[in-house]
Formats: sequence, C-alpha cells, structure tokens
Amino acid sequence: MKKWLLLIVVTGVLIGCGQQEDEVTPNESVNDESEENVLEEASTDSNVKAEASEENEEAVTKESDQQLTTTSQESEDDSQKSKDATKEQSVDEQEIDIEFIKNELKIGMIEQEVKELIGEPFKKGYDAKNAEPTWLYNIRPIKGYYFEQPFENEDIVDAIDEEGLKNGEVEIILFITWEEDKVSYVNASYTNDKGQIKKYRLFEDRTVKES
Repeated sequence: MKKWLLLIVVTGVLIGCGQQEDEVTPNESVNDESEENVLEEASTDSNVKAEASEENEEAVTKESDQQLTTTSQESEDDSQKSKDATKEQSVDEQEIDIEFIKNELKIGMIEQEVKELIGEPFKKGYDAKNAEPTWLYNIRPIKGYYFEQPFENEDIVDAIDEEGLKNGEVEIILFITWEEDKVSYVNASYTNDKGQIKKYRLFEDRTVKES
C-alpha cells in the first residue's frame, strides 16, 4: 500500500512539472516576439534616421549649389559693371579734338555708336531752324562753365557761345542733329591757334564746309 501511495505522489509531481514547463514555454515565445519587435523598431528608426540624414545632405548640397550660382551671378554682374565703368572712363579720358571729330563722326551713325565714341551729350533738344532733334556737347569746359541759351524755348540748344570759345572756357562746341535716329548733320565750333573761331560742318549728303 505504501508503494502505491509513493507512486501516486511521484506521478503527481511529474505531472505538475510538465504543466509548469508548458506554462513557461508561451512566456518564452512572447519574450522572443518582444525582442524581435524591438529589433524591428530599432531597424526602422535607423532607416528613418538614415533617410532623414540623406535628405538633409541633399538639402545642404542644393543650398550650397544655389549659393554658388548666386555668387557666380554676382561676380558676372560686378564684372559687367566694371567693364561699363571702364568704357565710360575711356570716353572721358579720350582726347576729343577737332581732327577726331572730323575723322570719326559720320553721317548715318546711330545713337549708341555716338555715345560709345564721345559719351553722353551735355543736353538734348532741337535746332532753332528746323526743330530737328539735336544733341549739344561742350568739349572740355572749365569747371563751373555755364552758357544760357538766348532762346525763350529752353528746348532749343544750338546757339554757339562765341565768348566762351574766345575766353577758353570751352574748347569745342559740338552739335549733332538727328533724323530717323541717325546722324544727319554735324556742326563743330572751335578756336584755332590764333584764337579765331572756326567752324566745321558735315551735311547729310556728306559734303563738308569749313570756315
């Protein structure tokens, strides 16, 4: 009888251990799944961070390229301004005498060509006889030089300041008349070595008169 009791007790113990093992196994499975989820989440976070890093690098690269493009454009603009300033300076320093005017100013030249040759006019207006567009140039006037045109209409600009020429206040007074935006008449007044006022006129038919 004792043997049977002992056998029953042992059997009960073994059955109890088996149930505990079965109860533990699901917990281990749950733990394994949790670890896998953690690893997957870590991997996902790493991928997201990597993608964000790549996007940041691309943004920085684009911004850097834009800055380089802007800097390059500014350099080109500065270079062009420098060229324009040099051109204007070369016009101001150019020795424009009566021989230069005779040789370089031509009938049919356009406005841009004249500006590149002798610069901007002192004043734009009209001639008194035909009311045609006329540009006035005072070549190498003294500082503070001023001549008041004797016409009531301030737009008429082709009066010659003979006193200013004789007194050396201005070396050459040049008028350029335009027709259809092209040079049609050139009239230059100046003084010779003897202080006499001389005139050079170039007409539309390209004939020249000097007096």
